[in-house]
Amino acid sequence: ITASEAGELVWWDLRSPKRTRTMTIETGGRLHALALSPDGRTAAVGINGGIQLVDLGTGTVRTATGGLTGSPNWVLFSPDSKTVVSTNLDGTVTVWDVESATPRDMLRGHSNSVQQPVFSLDGGTLYTVSHDGTAIAWDLTNSRRLGRPFTFTHDRTFSADGFDGHPGEFSPDGRLIAVGLKEQGVQLWDARGLSPLGSSLLETDGEVKALAFSPDGQTLAAATSDGLLTLWNVDTRSRLHGPLNARGGTRISGGLSFSPDGATLATASSLGVRLLDVATGAVGVIGSNEAGDLAFSADGAVIAFSRPDRGGAEVWDVIARTLIVAVEGTPPPFWDLSVALSPDGRTLAVGGFGRVVRVWDVRTGTLVHELDQGGNGALTLEFSPDGQVLAVSGFEPVASLWDVDTGIQIGPQLTAGDRRTMIDLSPDGRQLLETHGNGQGAVWDVDPEFWAQRACAIAGRTLTPEEWEEFLPGRPYEPACTT
Repeated sequence: ITASEAGELVWWDLRSPKRTRTMTIETGGRLHALALSPDGRTAAVGINGGIQLVDLGTGTVRTATGGLTGSPNWVLFSPDSKTVVSTNLDGTVTVWDVESATPRDMLRGHSNSVQQPVFSLDGGTLYTVSHDGTAIAWDLTNSRRLGRPFTFTHDRTFSADGFDGHPGEFSPDGRLIAVGLKEQGVQLWDARGLSPLGSSLLETDGEVKALAFSPDGQTLAAATSDGLLTLWNVDTRSRLHGPLNARGGTRISGGLSFSPDGATLATASSLGVRLLDVATGAVGVIGSNEAGDLAFSADGAVIAFSRPDRGGAEVWDVIARTLIVAVEGTPPPFWDLSVALSPDGRTLAVGGFGRVVRVWDVRTGTLVHELDQGGNGALTLEFSPDGQVLAVSGFEPVASLWDVDTGIQIGPQLTAGDRRTMIDLSPDGRQLLETHGNGQGAVWDVDPEFWAQRACAIAGRTLTPEEWEEFLPGRPYEPACTT
């Protein structure tokens, strides 16, 4: 079987040799990489921006796209025919699910065009080589990876309300993950085993765009982008309250948080931040302008919220209901939609459609850092429990970690799916939950101590002095592994 730039998939009889069958595929592109599944049922053809999967029995063609640059250099099926990998010009390797025709993972590690991939006999390891002179062995079983991918909802189309994204949230004890599903509903997952628990919580009256656990982990709040709020008992999976109109009609996402004592639920509204007394139902208001994303300090004394109508953010004293500081942001049309407040309430991060996240000193109102992760803006922000790391997610399918003191990015960007990304840090700050607009996500181990332990366990030995000098020339010999 051959694939041509003219858009033909052709079967040839090698004994004749004559054409026995012809199918039309997409035209154009630099080349059409081609692979046949080991079970003989499917052909994968590289096209601009993705692949086409051809059922060789029926002739049905399914197109899968995932933000590729150009067309793949090479495509290859796994031994069980359930997975296709494509190697790409930009140094990435895309892992595709054959049944759903969707990208499952994007492997980043090469810095130049990637060439022919090879699977191990059991399909658990993928080997790739690149023009940058490197060869990488990838663990596809996830048992040795820092990021554990999973698919929590099937979503191949953009949200009907115009906001593309699914939230994910760790429970306070770190044992559960709540994720928003397509169209409506919430699903609870086991955070350790990454498996769904029980039936979905479906009566949300719309697609959920913000989630918040109460500090005791017994209540889950879910809000749609239309401002409808429902409260759920986590143990019984029953709806406690709602749907309530919690936001005054605003369609801003992300503005939902319990106070640290659990007594108050804060929601963004068109007239500031609404503070709902959980016990009595009484409602108070902070601010007078439209509020977007919001965040409490660790003691609950201070709250910050973005100003999507005019950019920037405000920080308020919760008890006194007084403004502490207002910071300017990106002018329209690059609205500021996301905020994060450090646990001690002294540092404020503000982001939105502009590509730069600004970090401010709350006490002085001065700008400390401008963090540029590239791409198109910052969708969600969160500080680690110790306030030393800021996690940033993008309107593009990436997340990144930043050192707050220096303003330097920690490690490479992280990705686990397609379209917009939302994030949440675990209560101990050691794991990052990443959820994408296409229903894929991952839990990343982001604790550097764990990285060293994991690397030593995989390697089974330490670096020799000669290896140390080769890879880390000029640095004192102090390998992480001691045995």
